[in-house]
Amino acid sequence: MSDLKIEVTIDGETYTDAQLAQYEYQRDLHVLHELKDLGVRVADGEHELSHQDINWIEPKKAAAISLDIRQNLGADGAYDLFKDVEADTERRWKEYLVDYKPEDSHVGVTKIHVTGVTIPETLPVMGGGHGEKQALSINPEHYIVQGAITNGEQQHGMEVFGMFGEPTYITGEATDEIPAGLPFKKDPHYVKSMFGETLLGSDGTNIHLGAMHEFLPEENGFSMKSTFFCPGKAPQAIADGHKIHFALELTNSMKIAYQLKQ
Repeated sequence: MSDLKIEVTIDGETYTDAQLAQYEYQRDLHVLHELKDLGVRVADGEHELSHQDINWIEPKKAAAISLDIRQNLGADGAYDLFKDVEADTERRWKEYLVDYKPEDSHVGVTKIHVTGVTIPETLPVMGGGHGEKQALSINPEHYIVQGAITNGEQQHGMEVFGMFGEPTYITGEATDEIPAGLPFKKDPHYVKSMFGETLLGSDGTNIHLGAMHEFLPEENGFSMKSTFFCPGKAPQAIADGHKIHFALELTNSMKIAYQLKQ
């Protein structure tokens, strides 16, 4: 069996696993502070943690505590916890939609080359097909993941886009078609693709935010290109940050897929 090797490139720059781990650690700490602010008991065993204590947690423990809390909240608990935050988030997205022009969309591109796992082994992990715990574990800012989008199901989720702002409650489906006007097209270098836009979970408003994942099977692995987009009136920081969000989410999916085949 081939060893797992992952190469990540964003805007022509290589991101190492150690660099991505630092981003993930900082977002785990952010999530724990956010949860505590909203009244969730954040604890290490029997010891309840203060905000100061949280800043002294090491990376693996921070990730474990965060995942445990998010999993135990469940979809209903997470939505109820963030309901006031979510109302403010939806207001902001609707403001970004005023005079929406697809050609003005912000775009961010993440490229990954991996050996040691295949597309069929990785896609179910990416798309939620191995259950909610793994879907939550692939990114610390996933709060709800219900449904396996790679199985053709409608997916319900709540996550922070671009490591910026607050969670958004959404639904989404995968499709082969790219809406007219967006400032990118399918890359002919990649032979498979999956496109999806997101709708607000509360009322179905299309917020014109989503992604196109493109794949090229290769011997012992594959290459992929993930293009994130959001309205041009939204902060540029969302697209910039989501390139890294994707890098974390996708490389973690590959690592889980590799573990599952051992």
